[in-house]
Amino acid sequence: MKLYVLDGGRLYLDESLLVAGIHNATLQNQNPSAQWVATPVISFLVETAAGYVLYDTGNHPHTNTNASAVYFTWQPEQLMPESLTRLGLAPEDIKYVVQSHLHSDHVGYLHLFKNAEVFVSDEEFTQAMRLYGLGRFGGAIKRADFESFLGAQLNWRLIPSDVCEVEICEGVTVVNLGPGHSFGMLGMLARLPHSGNFLMCSDAINREENLGPPPRLPTLLYDSLGYIKSVEFIRRYARERDARILYGHDMRQFAGLKKSTEGFYD
Repeated sequence: MKLYVLDGGRLYLDESLLVAGIHNATLQNQNPSAQWVATPVISFLVETAAGYVLYDTGNHPHTNTNASAVYFTWQPEQLMPESLTRLGLAPEDIKYVVQSHLHSDHVGYLHLFKNAEVFVSDEEFTQAMRLYGLGRFGGAIKRADFESFLGAQLNWRLIPSDVCEVEICEGVTVVNLGPGHSFGMLGMLARLPHSGNFLMCSDAINREENLGPPPRLPTLLYDSLGYIKSVEFIRRYARERDARILYGHDMRQFAGLKKSTEGFYD
């Protein structure tokens, strides 16, 4: 087995979206100005004997609009099609896609994976499709993403809220993290023979500061109580499986990871 870390570019956003209270307010300034920071867009690719498993599909340039609260920057080689090409792969070679959730910086190239079985939280899919049907777009939900992947007629596999784990193949398990950052989050556990276990949790935990204890909330979230429950579950789950947690937008952690352009974990 091999685990590749795919660098999908950078998002620029207000840091408090990731960790609430990161900017200290004072009595004279209860509403400090935004502090814009660069944060990584990350996908993970696992090569197994049963085929390739992709966790999240990156950000698409069409998400940049004047109304956006974040801004995406990239080099052409960082976009998902080029990342796969550099590894000698095409979207058709991916057997499974685990979509952590349906926000724009994670779902941008999902439409390419027509041959894959696509795992997503049932609650995430249902609630996001409701917003799509009502025409309520904004923030991290982008019309262009939904029109792309719905038009692709993908092979969906929805994970119900009462299912904790689904083993995709030997060494790779989908983990249901529940609501919090979004309506329903999926993580993925990869058990590597030499490098050990890795738990990918996407935006269920943006950065190490969110982990606590106690958990620190972001300002961009759907369910605050669900977020806390999810963080505590991830902490316990990772400890029991001796797994390293890979956060969704932690630039410090990302800088220390071996990227797919440099090699892989095995």
